[in-house]
Amino acid sequence: MLAEEEIADEKKIMLRFFELLSTKPGMVAYGEQETITKLKIGAVDVLLLSEDLDDQKIEDYEKEAEALGSKVQIISVETREGVQLRDIGKIAAILRYEA
Repeated sequence: MLAEEEIADEKKIMLRFFELLSTKPGMVAYGEQETITKLKIGAVDVLLLSEDLDDQKIEDYEKEAEALGSKVQIISVETREGVQLRDIGKIAAILRYEA
């Protein structure tokens, strides 16, 4: 039951990301270079990381996000949304403001 709730939360946040991407593209970032740039300037509200990233990268991104007050969500590839995240570069973000 807990796993189902986690997947529902993941789907919800990914749907929010894709909705912003289509309606307000300045409020999201995706791909490693763009997302890390936004993270370093403190613009990231939620950092979305695919579970397909290697553990060391996930740990490094989590530390960076924590230092800047950003939330981190690990997204599984068990959902269609998780597969889409993997396919667009394994890392994305919902921003606090257009940056």
